[in-house]
Amino acid sequence: MKKPPVLAITAMTAISLLALSVQSISAGEKPFAKLVPALDGAPPEGFTIGKGTTAYNGSIDGSIYKVNLRNGVGEILVPAEPDFDVFAGDCYKLGMRVDPRSNNLIVAGCAQGDAYVFDADTGEQLKKYQLDDSGNSVINDLAITVDAVYFTDFYQPFLYSLPMSKNGRLPEDANAATAIPLTGDFETGDNLIGVFANGIVATPDGKTLIVGHSGSSKIFKVDPATGYADEIIVSPPLAGLLDGSFLDAIVMYDGALYILSPGDTPDLDLIQVVVLSDDMLTGTLVGTIADPDMDGVASGAMHGDSLYVNNARYLEYPGLPTTYDITKIDIYSVQ
Repeated sequence: MKKPPVLAITAMTAISLLALSVQSISAGEKPFAKLVPALDGAPPEGFTIGKGTTAYNGSIDGSIYKVNLRNGVGEILVPAEPDFDVFAGDCYKLGMRVDPRSNNLIVAGCAQGDAYVFDADTGEQLKKYQLDDSGNSVINDLAITVDAVYFTDFYQPFLYSLPMSKNGRLPEDANAATAIPLTGDFETGDNLIGVFANGIVATPDGKTLIVGHSGSSKIFKVDPATGYADEIIVSPPLAGLLDGSFLDAIVMYDGALYILSPGDTPDLDLIQVVVLSDDMLTGTLVGTIADPDMDGVASGAMHGDSLYVNNARYLEYPGLPTTYDITKIDIYSVQ
């Protein structure tokens, strides 16, 4: 497994964050596959990992595929919406995360302005929440903290906060979420493609959110209580729309951000790796990860010290019976 080069950055802690020890494989234990099959014909967006080696790949058609990362055995946990029409622009599910306290699978509801909660073992729908009913929202991604779930909106400069108890219990009221305007440095006017917040992660203490802005190709430090956003000045700047890439999901691991950036062509797909300063107001782009098995990298999650990403294959013609998969990424291959 390739190790990253020594990086000429002022914060020596960045080197220790990236030069992580490689976990050894026990004698006789089968290594995890580089490619894990997903559900054919189900255009994916959301992805997460739950208990053990169980992963979940969600589709805009409303289906959720549950798969074992070790052996590739999977099943349809939640079926597709019966009236799904990709040509009509239908979209039912985007980002997802599992709350380990409750084993709830929480899912952003895309163009419906809502969010779902499923039992991650059985697929039973437990809750449904209406976050926005304006008809102008795309609920995109989410982050879970000890006392709330925070959702981003792709078409409006808002976050939505859904309160939780400390044991992960969710409210009964289907309208319990609160809209939080994104203010401060967060651009709310016109941008290159008219979209706003996309990927989101929370710091381990839950006191700070980091939100990606797809329209401006920037990331922001956000106060979850007020929505006030400070731009995180990244040096050199992140690759974005003008470079043929697009800021999508964000994964945080050991203090580093892995920013998934699908490209205009598969060879432009990147994972941009940023190490933040202690105050999280600046960041160093320490390098990028490219992998020939990435194709429209949409969302990701960590398992051990491997980053798993799903491939949306955005350039495939809609409606074709496309084969989808999940790629295991070597986080040490930073260039």
